[in-house]
Amino acid sequence: MIAKRVLVVIGLVVLAACGDVEVMSEPNDDVVATTTVEDVATTESVTSEPAPTEPAPTTTIETTTTAPVTTTTVLDVTCIKTTACQYANLVGVDFSRLKLDFINFSVANLGGASFVGANLNNSIFIRADLSAVNFEGASLKNADLTASVLTAASFKGANLEGAVLCDVDLTTVLELTKAQLDQVKKFKTKGKVYCP
Repeated sequence: MIAKRVLVVIGLVVLAACGDVEVMSEPNDDVVATTTVEDVATTESVTSEPAPTEPAPTTTIETTTTAPVTTTTVLDVTCIKTTACQYANLVGVDFSRLKLDFINFSVANLGGASFVGANLNNSIFIRADLSAVNFEGASLKNADLTASVLTAASFKGANLEGAVLCDVDLTTVLELTKAQLDQVKKFKTKGKVYCP
């Protein structure tokens, strides 16, 4: 109702600027039914109320957080308790300074694992993926690494006394010395299928 009155008054003021005009308002208004230009000033003073102010626009900032992608790779580290880790997925596991002798890691995926200073005496790594594995300072006495993948594996200071390196490619192995190879029990390069 107040908004209607304000609009009528504004309309009357505009018409007043044009000259003497008689304006008819709606019959249900509280304003006088007929108003002349001279009456605009009185009507304006009676009906002028502060115009309703509209609330200031609010700014909403939406932030979205993206959760990191999680992988569903399950590592089989419980196999260590049973000493049977054949076909186990142990990618990137840190086995540093652990006693892991007599464990069977045959055909296991150990890519990027760390065996720094670990005891791996008599362990079996037949056809295991040992890519980028760190054997620094590890003891591999009598360990069998037959046909294992040793791409970028590091043997810095590792003890290979009596180890079996049969059907392996040592061209990409890191920090393996002639002195270490002299301690190996059996050694044949990849391509030699039979190792006596």
